Amino acid sequence: MAQLDYGDIEIRIDNDPLANSIREKINKLRFNPIGNNQYTIFRVPSYIRETNKNFYEPRIVSIGPYHRGRDHLKAMEEQKLHYVDKLMYENPDVTLDRYIRELRELESAARRCYYERIEMTSDEFVTMLLLDSVFIIQVVVNWSFRVDGDVEDIVYDIPWNVPLIKSDLLMLENQIPFFILEKVFEIFSTGDEELSCSSPFNSDTMSDDQESEQEKASLFDVLVRFLEHGNENSEVPGPINSYDHLLHFYYERYMSMQDLPIKLRRNSFLQKLKEKKVFTSLSSSLKRLTMRKDCGLIPTKRSAPRMIPCATELKEAGIAFKRSDSKSIFAVNFSSGVLQIPYIPVEENTRPRIMNLIAFEQCSRHKEKPLTSYAVLMDCIINTPRDVLILQQGGIIENKLADEGEAAMFFNQLRYCSYLDYDEHHLAGLFGEVKKYCESKWQKYRAKLCRDYFNSPWAILSFFAAILLLFLTAIQSVYGVLGYYQQAH
Repeated sequence: MAQLDYGDIEIRIDNDPLANSIREKINKLRFNPIGNNQYTIFRVPSYIRETNKNFYEPRIVSIGPYHRGRDHLKAMEEQKLHYVDKLMYENPDVTLDRYIRELRELESAARRCYYERIEMTSDEFVTMLLLDSVFIIQVVVNWSFRVDGDVEDIVYDIPWNVPLIKSDLLMLENQIPFFILEKVFEIFSTGDEELSCSSPFNSDTMSDDQESEQEKASLFDVLVRFLEHGNENSEVPGPINSYDHLLHFYYERYMSMQDLPIKLRRNSFLQKLKEKKVFTSLSSSLKRLTMRKDCGLIPTKRSAPRMIPCATELKEAGIAFKRSDSKSIFAVNFSSGVLQIPYIPVEENTRPRIMNLIAFEQCSRHKEKPLTSYAVLMDCIINTPRDVLILQQGGIIENKLADEGEAAMFFNQLRYCSYLDYDEHHLAGLFGEVKKYCESKWQKYRAKLCRDYFNSPWAILSFFAAILLLFLTAIQSVYGVLGYYQQAH
């Protein structure tokens, strides 16, 4: 084996061709180092995707490299070119060269965001970033400021395009880095090195109010208006440059509108403490406690149950289902035999959104995964169409799918992408309470009594009639005995 030294790079030449081949691959990795902490755009594991590809693969537009070039997505590739042409025409102060120059400077950082190595040339990759970012920005800006009929756009001329595009833009595998969107939006919003806002519309066709509103619009504003039409508010969950991609932006917005438990709300604070190594001084003490625990000197906490019975079995055990008044899906509560769960509509467009939000959470580095915890709960209590019907009767689920069977199948699919620490997730305590309630003999006897004798008004009347008859019989017997003794004396 020969060994050559070129500065800081050591290249070994082996005699075995196979060894040379492996060494060559390793050296390529050295020249293109990618740290695990830089990945932000992931692939869904194939065995999960195979359960239902429509949840994870775009149906009308490809964003990013993972699904680029597929036949059924080519129509929107032409629309992307139309949008670039439209942008150049309506904003002539900014040349196409400037967009390309700025994106080339970000190419290396953008490539490092993808979990899989992107086998595209530099020109192909930069072209993709330009077309995809301009497409997203034009779509969201047009949506934010359009008045019906004032913008000629094939995206809005066909009614089903908008919900499909919204769904595709919120898929885990269908993303480009958020800093690319920021840069492109910054370029066409500031014009040629100026701070004046240049419009992606023809200003001659806009009213004064529209022009004034657009001048104040930011990337955050137009994204919120497009993604959350009818549910806009001014709350910003974090700096606009803190997001990895569009799905991350939507996830943070979605979570900010939920009434999270105190334990989850303080996670960001604890995360900052960890990053500053505040807990370093406690490490030795924690290690000693861990050793004592392993040796049995400290009693270990009982593991939380990994699952709870389905809705049908819970109902037979005496547990009632009630719709929670809270608008947060995390406001699940169990008390006095009543399981309160917030309302959730189940329809065609919400299914891929829920699945991709959970998939994104699975890729997140945060320990707490509230959406995953909620998904595990719903998968546990829904196994069959009868379980769906029970939750529908409780006002918890509004099923807009074909039937209860399809809804049950959707909730059953949640288990394939839901991995979490069953001892630490935020519903672990509820799982334990429900399991304990179901295992109580007294609750089982009470549930059997209610099921057998109080399951209908006629059964209740019959039960009390029998009690009354028994009481009258007892009184008659007492009077008979008293009469006998009176006659004897």
